[in-house]
Amino acid sequence: MRGAGRPIARIASFCVGLSNGTQGWVFDRLLGVSTRGGVVTDSSIFNAGGDNCPYSGSQWLSVRRELKSLAPGPADVFVDLGSGKGKAVLIAGRLPYRRVVGIEIDEELSRCANHNIVRARHRLLAQEIKSVNVSVLEWPIPDEVSVVFMFNPFIGQTFYSTIDRIFESYNRKPRTLHIVYGYPWEHDWLLSTGRVIIDNVGPSHWPALPRWWQRGDVIVSYKVVSFSEGNKSTSLSRLSVRRNRAIQYWSRPNSHPFIISAPDGKIFYSRS
Repeated sequence: MRGAGRPIARIASFCVGLSNGTQGWVFDRLLGVSTRGGVVTDSSIFNAGGDNCPYSGSQWLSVRRELKSLAPGPADVFVDLGSGKGKAVLIAGRLPYRRVVGIEIDEELSRCANHNIVRARHRLLAQEIKSVNVSVLEWPIPDEVSVVFMFNPFIGQTFYSTIDRIFESYNRKPRTLHIVYGYPWEHDWLLSTGRVIIDNVGPSHWPALPRWWQRGDVIVSYKVVSFSEGNKSTSLSRLSVRRNRAIQYWSRPNSHPFIISAPDGKIFYSRS
């Protein structure tokens, strides 16, 4: 039996009380990989129409909680768009997906992700796992994908074009398909398409801060639906989640302020 589920679960429980940086250190040591730190390279920023954002690894525990809540099985396929060093790919790889793929435009980061995958392979449960060095605008969205993960890798027209292609994949093959979106800069636009409903909202950092849902540091799970389902289900969803303040807050456009900055503090994009 591959993996070491119980020891890792105990370590995860221990990490809840640690800082984000320490949690990242534990994750890297546990799998023997290197995923920490933000990265800005010449080829990873201001490409694909100038919409790319600097790489910053997502937090282990919060992403793990969100992905586990979707109850993936051996028929599911996970894709991380803008996967960087592969942290979310490795987190998903610890779950029983049939296939886990990271899409990364930066050759150096993709190479690092594949190196991390090789080092951690004996601890991963996914049947197939890899990072592909390609622009998301050039990579065809497979019609078997069930979870698309994004930790705010790009904004603007690159985001819009990518989402349109995800919807086209759903139209070709209607299925259970989730978009899991961390630090959701384009949340209002995504809701305006009428093609998604909010399935779940969780904090990007764990343990969560008070009133965490009013911060931009959230992970929102959107379920892709048809236009008719979206119009019907959105109204029903709002009636059923009055006691869930996080879902209620993010189930509507909210003009939430966001800032995207580099590891050195330089601000690339700001919206208030």
